[in-house]
Amino acid sequence: MLDFHIHIARLPEPFAVSDALLVRGYKAVIVFCSAQEWDTAPALLEKWSAAAAPCFGLHPMELAGVTGDEIKRLRALFEKYPSAYVGECGLDRLFPGYEPGGAQDAAFHMQAELALEFKRPLMIHCVGDYRRILDVLDVLRFSQKNATAIFHRFRGDAEIVRRGLDLGAVFSIHSDSMRKASTRDALKLIPKNRLRFETDADESFVPMFFPGSTPSPSEVADKLVEELDKVRQPLG
Repeated sequence: MLDFHIHIARLPEPFAVSDALLVRGYKAVIVFCSAQEWDTAPALLEKWSAAAAPCFGLHPMELAGVTGDEIKRLRALFEKYPSAYVGECGLDRLFPGYEPGGAQDAAFHMQAELALEFKRPLMIHCVGDYRRILDVLDVLRFSQKNATAIFHRFRGDAEIVRRGLDLGAVFSIHSDSMRKASTRDALKLIPKNRLRFETDADESFVPMFFPGSTPSPSEVADKLVEELDKVRQPLG
């Protein structure tokens, strides 16, 4: 069972939850998308060992206070972890710097270029404008041969799927992906080998599924397994 996008470090008791997930045969792409989280990564990844691939980047909501040293730190992480993905990064209209040419564009370009340089998968976050994202990938000449683009928590339409497939992209599906009719129709166009499944679980996961209570790490792990299975079922 592979969770293609999860924020383990943001869950309560991340090490105990990790133990509970590993006992259940869970595998994951573990996302560390703020500079503060990069510091917590080594100990957590040591626990997961071969059961996880790390993903290092700067989320659009994490750009305040970025100094430029982050590029050096990311380079060091990609050198240390040969299996690491880049991201999650991209555009989000809910946060500052979304305008064309703004801070989000600059950060996304920087991380996309790192993915090309290191030949790593690029984990893309998009709330707002998939076409702007795809235009950047076109300009940078992304393809499956040099760096695979991953559309995380995908909610686009058929046009975005077709353009993404032309680039050799992978589409990671979350329960949110099933909400819009245009996305549900678009998912039918994606070959199974280009589909992945995720929970995107973070600090909101426990309040969402266990309101007003404090679940044990085992209960959190069971709910993650359940939710990931639910995402997979509609698409077989």
